Amino acid sequence: MTSAPSIYHTLGHQRSIRLLRIHPGKDEKRMVVDLDEFNLDSDVQYTALSYVWGNSSPPSQITCNGHCAPVTRNLWDVLSCLREKNFGSLLWVDAICINQQDRQEKSTQVSMMRDIYKRAAKVVFWLGRQEQYDKNAVELMNIFNARHKFLSDVESLRGKSLNEIGLPLNHHGWIGWASILSRPWFGRVWIVQEFLNATQSVFMSGALEIPSNLLIWFAYAAGAAASMGSAIALCSAQIFSNRRFALRLFGLGLDLYIRATTEDPDTRIVDLWTRSQLLEATDPRDRVFALLSTQTAVNMDIVDYNKDVVSVYKEIARIALFLPVPRTYWYSTTPKVPKHGPATDTMERTSRFLACKTASLHSPTLPSWVPDWRPVDFLFVPLTRFFPGTAWFTHKYSHAIVDGPTLTISGYVQDRPKIIVESTPYPRLGDSDNSKAQLRPKRILNWQIMCYLLAKGYCPHLNGNKFLEAFCRAMAFNALPNRVAAPGAQYIEGFRALHENLGNSPTEEVNCRLNLPRSRNAVEHDVVYESVVTELAAGRKFAITRGGDMAWVPTTTTLNDRICFLAGCAVPFVIRPRGKSFDLLGDCYLHSMMTNDSIVLNSQPQLLEFR
Repeated sequence: MTSAPSIYHTLGHQRSIRLLRIHPGKDEKRMVVDLDEFNLDSDVQYTALSYVWGNSSPPSQITCNGHCAPVTRNLWDVLSCLREKNFGSLLWVDAICINQQDRQEKSTQVSMMRDIYKRAAKVVFWLGRQEQYDKNAVELMNIFNARHKFLSDVESLRGKSLNEIGLPLNHHGWIGWASILSRPWFGRVWIVQEFLNATQSVFMSGALEIPSNLLIWFAYAAGAAASMGSAIALCSAQIFSNRRFALRLFGLGLDLYIRATTEDPDTRIVDLWTRSQLLEATDPRDRVFALLSTQTAVNMDIVDYNKDVVSVYKEIARIALFLPVPRTYWYSTTPKVPKHGPATDTMERTSRFLACKTASLHSPTLPSWVPDWRPVDFLFVPLTRFFPGTAWFTHKYSHAIVDGPTLTISGYVQDRPKIIVESTPYPRLGDSDNSKAQLRPKRILNWQIMCYLLAKGYCPHLNGNKFLEAFCRAMAFNALPNRVAAPGAQYIEGFRALHENLGNSPTEEVNCRLNLPRSRNAVEHDVVYESVVTELAAGRKFAITRGGDMAWVPTTTTLNDRICFLAGCAVPFVIRPRGKSFDLLGDCYLHSMMTNDSIVLNSQPQLLEFR
């Protein structure tokens, strides 16, 4: 909404906000609102709106405080729907209540977002106009909710069919869900802070109201259970060809899990950043600002639209590197901590932050250890999400120290790549061409065979069943449910089932495949195994190291790079020598070193400088 001197005046207090009231009426071409100033710390009752601005051309016109003002069509639809429902409460709408042309006011108001949404009596998440099968989607949610009420229920559904879950396949609700996930609202990075800060909320699709907990609970389940996600994807070519739509709500649903497994009120900001990377922001600074309000440990004074993008990313990196993080173990048992290790979470903070670094996108103006939070065209998953252990040195070592653009930390070079398989098993999520976005069975099968033969030839310390188990574990990053504790047969059978399923593709003739042993409990297709490989292979390449180990390395890794352990970090990293300093490329899977337990390194570490 463009500013108008007759509408906006300078707010009288640092904690002042504007709220609007919709005038009653039935004229479809006329909308009248009043805008008044209130102190946020008073007991004023209001509803906050979360919505997508939408296309501003051509604008719709409302009358605000007696003057004409342009708004987007989507906002007009919201106001009209609320007026039809005789909505009489005060309403906070960012496009109208903030003078968007005043940078100083905008910075101040954005820094108050946490309190604005927390103190709202209710938050309305506006999805747009109601679609044909929205009510069917709600019916499907209720069927699921009646059968699965606990987190443990959902975690057990990962590899189950719709019939085993208790959901019908032929139900219009799947079409409704595909429609809901495709709404622009789910693509905004701002939805994270608006959702997490809301105490009472409801989703609205036109006049249809959907309880927030019901929708998010089903979304989390759809992200966890492959059969549910597939049922949604099959109803939409857009979702089938671009999984980012199917993954949008899963990130928010994960926060229900986190809140239930930790007493800390803050969701880990580094996890929020990585889970929201597919969400969009018009201003790249908003990828930081939109998530800061979820953190009580962060001073919101950092929000300043007078700073450029690079300055914002550097500043938040220095802050996030030392933010406390709660210990939550989503996928595995609690790691063992050696007696001689310091009893502090400082190390885990460093690990979780540095693991956010993806080599696929990085600005040359940023230090290599500072994540570039602009979105990439695939979902990058840090390995620390699966491996919460910690690396300790028996010798004296230093924690992370930041001095200007330089990060100094103790580390030890463990290995180097010897062979890197340049091809990757799956296409990137951002591919717009459907023929590229769909899986190519023959290509993936050939990739599997290549990795198998290289590992068998260059890992001489492994043989027979010992090699087969290690290879099948490495292919899935040792990350199946119960992970390292999962029996080796589960990994072998998972890989075999996936390999055979690809070889039996009806769309492509396959002439070569591996001759793998078939167990008594053979399955036709292990969706859990495939989903883990698909998720973690994105942004990584399979490699064999000089030490004869199997590894997954960042896509930009070369044979001259190093694989090292940094003090306290849960996973190894790939680093690149730059004279006397190094560049940080990203985290790394090194099969022989990836366990549930903390790793104790007896070698003398050296101080490594990253610039």
